[in-house]
Amino acid sequence: MIKGRSMQPALNPDSNRLKNDVVLVDKTIRGMMSSRLKRGDIVTFTSPHDPDCHLVKRIIALPHDCIVPLSSPDSYVRIPNGQCWVEGDESFHSSDSNTFGPIPIALIDARVITPVWPLSRFGTRLPLLPEWKKPRIYPNGGPRMSE
Repeated sequence: MIKGRSMQPALNPDSNRLKNDVVLVDKTIRGMMSSRLKRGDIVTFTSPHDPDCHLVKRIIALPHDCIVPLSSPDSYVRIPNGQCWVEGDESFHSSDSNTFGPIPIALIDARVITPVWPLSRFGTRLPLLPEWKKPRIYPNGGPRMSE
C-alpha cells in the first residue's frame, strides 16, 4: 500500500487521503537485472537512513548523469556508479535525494507497474517523468534532457 502525498498525482491522486493505492510491482529488476532501470521508473526501495522504512519515488537520474538539486539550483551533482537520484513527483511533500543525496541502486526492491486498488484505478497507466523535472537532468553529463 502506498501512503502519503509525495508521488501525487501518479499515485494516491485522491487528495483527501481516504484512499491509498495498492500497486503491482516487478521484483525482477534487482541485482544483475538493475540495468533495466531507466529514468522515470517509479521504484520501491529501503530508506538509506532507516532500514525498516520503505519508500516509493521516481528515478530521475542514473549513474554518470548530472542533476541540479532543488535545494541548490546553482550547482549540480554527478551520480556515482552504482547509484541513482530519486524524487517524489510532489517534491514539496517528499523526503528524497534532495534530502539524502543519491541512493545505492542495491537498495531498490522493485519497480511499480500499475495500481490494482482501488478498483477504479486498476490498470491505470502511470505518467512518465514530469516535464518540469527534465531541464534539471543532464544524461551522462551531456546536454539537458529538454534540449
